[in-house]
Amino acid sequence: MIKIENSKKFQEIVRDIKKKDFNKALERTKYLSQNYPKNNTILKLFASIYFNLSDWKKAIEYYEEILFEEKDKFKIYTNIGVALFKLGKINHSIKLYEEAIKNNPGFDLAYNNLGISYLEIAIFDKAIENFIYALKLNETNLSAEKNLINILTLIKPHNKNKHALIELDYRISKIENDNLDLEFFDEKKIKIILEESLQLISKFKKKLFFGETQIFRKNSKNLNCARHFKIFNKFNIIPKFCFGCYKIQINLGNVVELIKLFFIFDNLNLKNNNIRKCMIEMRNQIKGNYKGYIYCEGIYEAKEIFNIIKNRMINSNLNKFEISIKHGCSEFYKPYPQFEKIDLNGDQKMKYNPIWQNKEILIDQEEPERLEIDKKILKESLKGISLSDVLVINNWLNYADIIGDYSYKKISSKKIDMPFIKKFLINQLDFRKENLVL
Repeated sequence: MIKIENSKKFQEIVRDIKKKDFNKALERTKYLSQNYPKNNTILKLFASIYFNLSDWKKAIEYYEEILFEEKDKFKIYTNIGVALFKLGKINHSIKLYEEAIKNNPGFDLAYNNLGISYLEIAIFDKAIENFIYALKLNETNLSAEKNLINILTLIKPHNKNKHALIELDYRISKIENDNLDLEFFDEKKIKIILEESLQLISKFKKKLFFGETQIFRKNSKNLNCARHFKIFNKFNIIPKFCFGCYKIQINLGNVVELIKLFFIFDNLNLKNNNIRKCMIEMRNQIKGNYKGYIYCEGIYEAKEIFNIIKNRMINSNLNKFEISIKHGCSEFYKPYPQFEKIDLNGDQKMKYNPIWQNKEILIDQEEPERLEIDKKILKESLKGISLSDVLVINNWLNYADIIGDYSYKKISSKKIDMPFIKKFLINQLDFRKENLVL
C-alpha cells in the first residue's frame, strides 16, 4: 500500500500550503481524510492549515489530538500557546509555553512567546527574564531582541548587568541625564547626545537591526486602531469612536526639525498625557516626509493642545513646520470627504450613522471575550531617551541621507547604515525628493 505522504493528493495539499492557498489545502485535506479518518499525518495537516487560517479553536482541537503521538511535543505546546494567546487566554498560553520549555529547555521561541504573554498582562520582570533567556539561547532571535529593546521604553530593570542591551540602554539614558541642563532644541547639544549614543551602539558586540520608524510616547489608554480599521476595511464605514478622535498633525521640513520635535514631545507635559508620535513617512504617494502627531479626545482638547504645542515649537526655534487639526484618519477622507472638513466650533457636518452600529457589533463579536486576569494592561512610556529612540532616529538619518536631506549632518556626523530603508524607498524615491523642503 502506498504511503500517504507519497500519494498524489497529499503532494497537491503540500503545494497548496507552500502557495499559502490554505482554503484549497483544507478542501483537499477534508476529501483525503475520508479514506484516512484517524491518520496522524492527516491530523497534522488539519492542525497546520487551521492554524494558518487563524481558526484557533480548530487548530487547538487537532493539535491536542496529535500531541501524545508527537515526538517533538514542544512544537505542539508552543503552537497551542500561540492559539490560546490569540483567543485572549493569556494565562493559559503561559502554561503551554512553560510545558514547551519543560519538553525542550533549549527552545528559544517558547521563551520569547512566554515573554510576550507576560508583557501583555504587564508582568514586566518575567517578560524581561524570558526575552533575555531567549537571546542567551539564540542571539540571532531578532524578535526577542526587539521585544527586549521595546520593553525598556516602559520599565528600567534595577540590575543593568542582566543583559548587554539593558546596560546599553542605561548608558544612553545617562548621556542625556548628564546633559539635563541643556535645552534640546540647540543643535550642538542634540549632536552630543546622538553621536555619543550612536558610538556606543556601533561598539555593541553585534549589529543591531531595528525596523521601527516611529517613536511613540504613550499613555495607558488603548486607541484600539486595529479594531477601527478592521471595521472600516470590511464595511467601508467609520466607527463611532473615530468621530470623537482628533489629531494635531505637524509637518516638518527636514529631519533636524523632526528630531527637535521628538525632544519637545518627550518633555511635553499635557493634562491627559496624550499619545504622541514622531515618524518618517514610508507610505507610498502620501505627501510629507517628516511628521508628528498628538491624539486628542474631542475638538476642544485638540484646539487647546494646538496652541500649546505651536507656541512651544516657536519658542524652541522650529521654523519649518505646518500645523493643523485633523479629524480621525486620512484613510476615511476618500470615501467620506465631509468627514475631513472640521468646524472648529464643534458642530461637525458629518454625523455618525446609527445604522452602522450593527456592523460594529459584528466585528466585536469576532473578538474573544477575555477574563479579567487576561485583559491587556497598557503602561505609559517612560520619559527620557532610550536605546529604542536612538535606533529609530538612526533610521531617520538613513532616510534623510537617501532622499537628499543633508541637514542631518548638523546633528550627527555618524549613522549606522540600515539597508532596509533604501530598499523600502526604492519605488518612491523621486516622490520623496519632491516632498523635500529644505
